[in-house]
Amino acid sequence: MKTRIATLFFVLGLFLTATVFANGPVPASKAVSESIAKLIQSKLEYPEFAISEKFECNVAVSLEIQDDGTFNVDAANCVSSAMKEYVVEHIEDIVSDEHARYAGQTVLLKIKFDLLLY
Repeated sequence: MKTRIATLFFVLGLFLTATVFANGPVPASKAVSESIAKLIQSKLEYPEFAISEKFECNVAVSLEIQDDGTFNVDAANCVSSAMKEYVVEHIEDIVSDEHARYAGQTVLLKIKFDLLLY
């Protein structure tokens, strides 16, 4: 009887563990991440408010690729809330049919705004 109960709990534990890990986001490959980083960097312009204030920063972004080739920003972090809002707004407006086949994958990016680069 004790063996049956232990086996039942073992199987239940395996099932719960497998279910938890199966629902996690799938990270994109390095090639896909680099491709998306180049696409986003080419579409983002240095905002005028940051140029006038001579403001430089980095924005860390976690995004998920959608079925229609758009990007859903899950999280973003920056010292400037205005810069963070600017980046999130512009990333969610980008459509890439090329990347639609990677739907459901998660990409982590660091977007650098440096006045010397622009």
